Amino acid sequence: MNVSHGNVRFLILPILVVFVCLHTRQLSAHDDPNVIAPSFRALKVDAPLTVDGILDEPFWQQADVASDFIDRRTQEPASQQTKVRIAYTQTDLYIAVEAFDDKIEELHATEQREDRFFSGDDFVQLHIDPTHNHRTKYGFFSNPLGTRLDGIEGFSGSSWNTGWSAEWDLAAKILEDRWVFEMRIPFGVMNYRREDGQTWGINFTRRIPRLDSYTFWSFSPTDSFRPHNFGHLTNLDLADTKFDRSLEISPYVSGRVDFGGRRDSTYEAGIDTSFRLSPSIITALTLNPDFGQVEADDDTIELRDTERFLSERRPFFREGEEILRMPHRLYYSRRFTDILTGAKVTGEHKDLNFAFLNIHGDTIHGTTRNGNSSVLRAVQNIGAKSSMGYYLNASEFDDGHSRVASADGYFFLTDEVRFAYQGSVGDDRMRNESKDLVKDRTDFLGYGSLSYEKYPWYFTASYDAITEGFDPALGLIFRRNVFGPSFEAAYRHDSEKRWYKRLDVVFDNRLYQNEENQTVLRDYLIGSRVVFQNDFGISLSHSDDYHKPYHNHRTSSRFSFKTSDLWRSADIGWAGGKFQEADYNELILGKPWKPFERLPIRYELNLRFEDLPTGEQNTAWLNRIVFDYFITDTMWVKSSLQHRNDSVHNISAIYGWKIKPKIQWYFVFNSVAERKETLNSVFTKLVYTFN
Repeated sequence: MNVSHGNVRFLILPILVVFVCLHTRQLSAHDDPNVIAPSFRALKVDAPLTVDGILDEPFWQQADVASDFIDRRTQEPASQQTKVRIAYTQTDLYIAVEAFDDKIEELHATEQREDRFFSGDDFVQLHIDPTHNHRTKYGFFSNPLGTRLDGIEGFSGSSWNTGWSAEWDLAAKILEDRWVFEMRIPFGVMNYRREDGQTWGINFTRRIPRLDSYTFWSFSPTDSFRPHNFGHLTNLDLADTKFDRSLEISPYVSGRVDFGGRRDSTYEAGIDTSFRLSPSIITALTLNPDFGQVEADDDTIELRDTERFLSERRPFFREGEEILRMPHRLYYSRRFTDILTGAKVTGEHKDLNFAFLNIHGDTIHGTTRNGNSSVLRAVQNIGAKSSMGYYLNASEFDDGHSRVASADGYFFLTDEVRFAYQGSVGDDRMRNESKDLVKDRTDFLGYGSLSYEKYPWYFTASYDAITEGFDPALGLIFRRNVFGPSFEAAYRHDSEKRWYKRLDVVFDNRLYQNEENQTVLRDYLIGSRVVFQNDFGISLSHSDDYHKPYHNHRTSSRFSFKTSDLWRSADIGWAGGKFQEADYNELILGKPWKPFERLPIRYELNLRFEDLPTGEQNTAWLNRIVFDYFITDTMWVKSSLQHRNDSVHNISAIYGWKIKPKIQWYFVFNSVAERKETLNSVFTKLVYTFN
């Protein structure tokens, strides 16, 4: 392995910067005398809350009121204001919200399925940072129908994880001049501290689609969604809270019958268990889990030369998922396929967030390997808002092993300037079916970035150094044997008074060499998107890429109508260019539609005409329609129909019925065709949860 001296120097750079960060006072927004974080008091009560969306409990009249929401686009007080009250007992947090609207007849309220984002609906989101570490948050949403959505966000604004789910109560009412809801959230669903005199980070977001507006209680033009820009909830005396271990035991039985190309039937039984070891630590155990009721992934015909990332949908992996995210993915839970047993512990202790997993079963990364994998991830709070992370993975397989150690960090040098780094080492050994050694090497990854973010500007410069064999069994490393810099600049602005409602301009550039100092990748991208005041949107972009040995380029445009009103909107786009010596033109169509309230439909068509290097012509297309039908509030059907030009189709339908709060039944039909073979299957699963 040949790594240049310049690359070695780069690997030392993060250590030097971390040293400087640890010895430099970080300026927090709350320390800035020119910034005043809004604050209000929670009211401690003994009375129960009837969650009915009617604010008739006497204590609501005694509670402090949080209001004066700010509109993100105008940066002025919102025209439609919102009032929030919070009370608490020894067991629960109570929230009451009044969302005033002078055109209540134009309210958007259609989503009825829980734990799916409210695309196109009015909603209010409660953001909570219980440990007030300025880095992580829980989110609890309601739309005017009282449909629940929750999620959790990891460190420093990493991706939102709606896979996290908890049990809490919600009810909403639509009145003549406002819509109102009440929440009751048990303390036991969140990581928190049992201490008196606490202050939590908190914020509230309201979305009004008819005005295309987001309003915030604690507003920052740079990013009001991030915990370091939250306000304060005070007067929380929680030392006497009653700790509920929230023990859940969910045994299941399932059966599957395959027919079509071949006939087979299988029957399974298993069990899932979760409970809290402390108010801030939760554990989960699983034996022979069956994820047959999980929705199918969307198919694509995109032009790419790297592996495709797929989001995690399986319940066992969702708790603590945000802790395991790093700049480069060393842990990708979709590597785990057929699992025999699994155990997981996640939570927080003092200034440390952590996740530990041990899983025995099959993983797939190029080939299928059977064995045991242990993963440990810890993230340490540094100063007011920064953090350092540590990662260890040991996978012992029948044909060898894969081991990784890594450290990363995210540091606020000021509120606007941030530094991030990651340094990793991997040791891989693998034998083939003949027991011959086919891989036995140690490899490295290094990454560092410096970014500036202050509305409406964003800049980041970074450097990657990844050796040729760095490909951990549980990782998703898109490119290897690359060394070089990248740069990104963006301008994003919202306005009510200019000729546009929203304007985005992005520039991206990267240049990578391999270990022999040969250029293997050189990318340029410039793109823009504008939404005019009449809600008509245009996107334009051009990229020019060299991915050795191919010179690729792509020019694209997209037009959207009624952009801010999802269920009335429509998209049409064109793209043309060259990919790996094939010239192409693409047409993209998209139309969300709700013919009536209980039937949301999403239609997409991708059509590509290709001129191949051989002189032949090819037409590739993907036709997809996805719909849900809510038979009742506890019974639904979701169907996905995907068909491609190469005789590949994927048809699935999932029927779900919550028979009782503790009993759920699923019935699934799948049909997958690949050229000459079609495999059909039906699957049923019954789950009972003991609390």
